[in-house]
Amino acid sequence: MTREGDNLQKYCAKWSDDQGCLEWVLPANEVDLPPRVANLYDSRLKRTNDIAQYHRYFSKDIVDRLEACGNDVFIADKPAYATYHVRAASLRNTVLQALNDTGAEKVVIIGTSQGTQDARFMTTVLPVDDANPNGDRMRRHVAAVVGLSGEHQGAEIATIGISGMYLSNYVFGDGWVDPVAGEAFWEFEEGERLNTDLMWREVGDTQSDQELYDQPLVLVEGYDRSNPLEYNFDLHGQFRAFLSGLASLSEHYMQQDFLRDEQAWGALLDEIGVTERGWYELVNEENENCNGVDYFSYAARIRSWDYEYWGDATFYLGVTALYGQNDGYTTMDSQNFDKIGYAACADGSSNFQHIKTLDGNILSHGYFHNYFTGRNKYYGPQDAWLQERPPYRGNVADFYEQMIKDLIERGY
Repeated sequence: MTREGDNLQKYCAKWSDDQGCLEWVLPANEVDLPPRVANLYDSRLKRTNDIAQYHRYFSKDIVDRLEACGNDVFIADKPAYATYHVRAASLRNTVLQALNDTGAEKVVIIGTSQGTQDARFMTTVLPVDDANPNGDRMRRHVAAVVGLSGEHQGAEIATIGISGMYLSNYVFGDGWVDPVAGEAFWEFEEGERLNTDLMWREVGDTQSDQELYDQPLVLVEGYDRSNPLEYNFDLHGQFRAFLSGLASLSEHYMQQDFLRDEQAWGALLDEIGVTERGWYELVNEENENCNGVDYFSYAARIRSWDYEYWGDATFYLGVTALYGQNDGYTTMDSQNFDKIGYAACADGSSNFQHIKTLDGNILSHGYFHNYFTGRNKYYGPQDAWLQERPPYRGNVADFYEQMIKDLIERGY
């Protein structure tokens, strides 16, 4: 999550050969890109300036290109780890802001990875206004959802993590919310450090970062101070948030997994505050199929692991051995909306369509899961002859421009 090496010169203001970067800076023209210091929807919340060391969720190059194509761009700043209920509600704030600021009736939502499911969940499950829970759903304001490396069958890397913690935490540890027993899995995602940097803090009457460090950690805007799942997280609360995000991404949640230990699964859901047994109880063919919203997907595929730029391959090799071809996190089928399998609409068409899988030349390494964020140019091939064929050849900003052309071709 923190900056890769090729970004050190741009973002590191003070370097130590022994300790790494001692002071990170965020250029003024990137301050508005999430993760942000200020919360746009709840003035009670801020992050410390340590957030400068983390990648923007979408790179400035992507935002600039989309705006140059004539689009108004709004980027959600959702909790890194939370249930779909929480993440989708945070996304709704951004959608409503976009509608208010532009006067538009509908938006096109582009989601990467879990953001794809956030968009689908928000569109079908959430009302426009929580004060009117039986009123219009958010799909009234969504023209299309574009999923980039989404995980409609679950992310296999998350499934491996939950299955591992079933043993380390539930069977041999002190229960699901055991940060010591689950440390190996938590540390793979940078653990407590990532949580304390990315989570919001209650501002109170603080005047400096040093004072802010001592303030309660908060999961999301609009939080309830009496709710321990949202406010004043200790180490166990932080681990519970991580666990809720991982469980939501897993096959155990995304599919009707008949092999799961139902007692253990029920205990996990209780711990993270979820009442449904899985995604399919809330988001399904009944409320997504032919619902007036179009759903388009793009996928990434790795041909061979790039050890120089992508680091350790343990989880990629595990997913490959257990599930087959993937992008480092999830399989090709899980990214592909054509594989959802809903029935055709009355006119014989489908509102779910897979547009393109990026895997490049057969001699390339292919494309890594996080390529679509723009955070590291080496997540895709650099040489043109190794890249995807035209019209998808080029860098990540070029891809987004082509994606806009794909949407225009489909009537947007």
